[in-house]
Amino acid sequence: MTKIISFANQKGGVGKTTSTINVASSLALDSHKVLVIDMDPQANLTQVLASTTDHDLSIYDLLIPSQHPQKNTITLNQVLTKTYLDNLDILPSNVLLSSAELDLVPLHSRETVLKRLLKTYKKDLESYDFILIDCQPSLGLLTINSIIASDHIMIPLHADVFSLTGLELLIQTVEKLQEVFEINCTILGFFFTQTHTKETLFKEAYNLCKENYKNQLCKTYIKSNSAIDHANATDQSILTFDKNSSASIDYTCLTKEILEKLSL
Repeated sequence: MTKIISFANQKGGVGKTTSTINVASSLALDSHKVLVIDMDPQANLTQVLASTTDHDLSIYDLLIPSQHPQKNTITLNQVLTKTYLDNLDILPSNVLLSSAELDLVPLHSRETVLKRLLKTYKKDLESYDFILIDCQPSLGLLTINSIIASDHIMIPLHADVFSLTGLELLIQTVEKLQEVFEINCTILGFFFTQTHTKETLFKEAYNLCKENYKNQLCKTYIKSNSAIDHANATDQSILTFDKNSSASIDYTCLTKEILEKLSL
């Protein structure tokens, strides 16, 4: 059965998109078939995974076809895009997605548009082992749609007070959505990114999370590494850019930990 996992955090700059890219790549390189959905209007994930393709069509055209009557016949296969990895496909983002927050407002059951879209194409999506969703850095309708459509959520964190405060807000949001929409989406895990392991701030933040969220805090953390920025700049995952780098090893370990949490 396909597992749907959102990478979410309303705070920007915590490595959410980078983590989605590299976990997806790690899964694909491990022979899992993966679809990534870019639900962030910044489209950074799309740039890295499918930079050689023009994206006139995007996830926006599937979510809100009524905004473009001439495109009402657009199907999943028209938007689905291959990446440079054999087992990894993408539903890309483009600039139109930036208007989706407003375009969703008048729609019936606007919080469940993505969930219903994935249900409509369930047969087409059954071949994927995983669907990973890169959420935008906010708790708006796009992120709410992503959470409701997901089975699980992975939350990247920085070792700072603002990230930990934001974590509480995100947990409360998920709990409220679970109650209101009667969904089974669970928080699979939190993990720290861009860490400097010798810094006191990281040790304090890690221990605080371990104390309060022992079962959800991932043992793996992503150490700060300039190779990640270089990989992104060349439109690659760190695993294809430099498979021997510490960041590549970290993301491989994180992926294995996710599989263990899913009992896979």
